[in-house]
Formats: sequence, C-alpha cells, structure tokens
Amino acid sequence: MQHPKFTQEKRFQISGEDFIKLEQVKVRLFYYSRTNYQKLKYEDQIYHVGQNLCIKGDNRSEYVAKLIKIVKLYDDEDNCIPLIKVQWFYRKNELYGIPKEQMDCISENEVFKTNEFDYIEVESIVGLAIILSYEEYDQIEELNDNVYFTRASFIDRKLYPSVEQWKQVCICHKPANPDLKYIFCDVCQKWCHLKCVGLTQDQADKLNKYVCPDCKN
Repeated sequence: MQHPKFTQEKRFQISGEDFIKLEQVKVRLFYYSRTNYQKLKYEDQIYHVGQNLCIKGDNRSEYVAKLIKIVKLYDDEDNCIPLIKVQWFYRKNELYGIPKEQMDCISENEVFKTNEFDYIEVESIVGLAIILSYEEYDQIEELNDNVYFTRASFIDRKLYPSVEQWKQVCICHKPANPDLKYIFCDVCQKWCHLKCVGLTQDQADKLNKYVCPDCKN
C-alpha cells in the first residue's frame, strides 16, 4: 500500500493526442540486483539499514520512514538506479479516521509506525530522523527539527495502543501533548493544562507554588 501523499510514479494521461504519443514511447525493462546492501553513502552521509529517515515531501513538509532495504535497479541499457525500501511512520497531518478529541492529544512531532512499505529513490532522503519514547522526548529542552517521538502504531486506521490507554495527565484526564502549555501541581505532582485550570502563561509564571482544583477540593 503506497503512502497517501508520496509517489515516485510519473503517470501518463491516456486521452486524445496523449494516447497517440504513448505508442511512440520506448518500453524500458527493469530488473533488480539480487544483492541487498546494509549501508549507503548519499551526500557525504552514511545510512544503515534499520535507521530512521526524514524523506522529502510535498509543500516543504517531511515524511518519516525506517530504512528496511537497499537495492539496485537496472534498466535494459544497464543503467543503475539505487532504491531504498522504507516502512512509513505517519505524522499527525497524515492520520485519518481519528476523532477530533483524540487528535487534540497528538503532537505535531509525534509519529506512528504503520504496516505500509514502498521502494523510493535514494534522492528522496533529507537526513536522519531521531525517534524517541515520549518519556525521552519530554526530557529534552532544545529540540532539533529531526527529533520525533512515538507511543503508538497506526494499523488499519486504528491506533495501537489506543489513546485511552496512553498515560493521562491534568484534571481532564487526557493524554499529555507536549505542544500544549502546562503547570505542575505541587500536591498531587501532576501536570495540568493551563486552559483546563483557567490560567494564562503570565499568571502561571508568577506563581511560586501551585495547587490544582482537584487537590483544593
């Protein structure tokens, strides 16, 4: 199954004059080398099978994928085309069929492993991607653009484990989203969304100690 927003295919429109022109196109035959490679060098960077990659996407966005296999493709004139097989990770804007209230719990830097694979050109590689657990990601103070985290897979339009099984925070009892603003309760030792407890960032910054509504009651 092909990634919904990425394709290396160059399609012809078969209608009218375009159909006539197709008859003049030389058919190129391709075959794979039987050799699988464990690493490749592209633009002075060495990539290994098993590493995670940032992949060129549409509208300056980047996709995330795991490098599964490196192969060579040859045409009938013996020209070599290196290809990589990747397993896609979906980002938030690629998910579908997820209720809005659950989407609100998902970060822009969160990725979800899928069961979707493709062969793509080596030139699609932007660089390495770093995928952490949520706990690891939450400890980083300064994040680079290639750093992501994961806490679920996306298989057959469903999240595994489901959002309901993710670790919950705040008085709203929803999973943490690191894109949102929080304040720490000094009594129950839990993080609360500023929005849920009715505070602005300026108000929260002026507090030396905070007690959430649940602990006050």
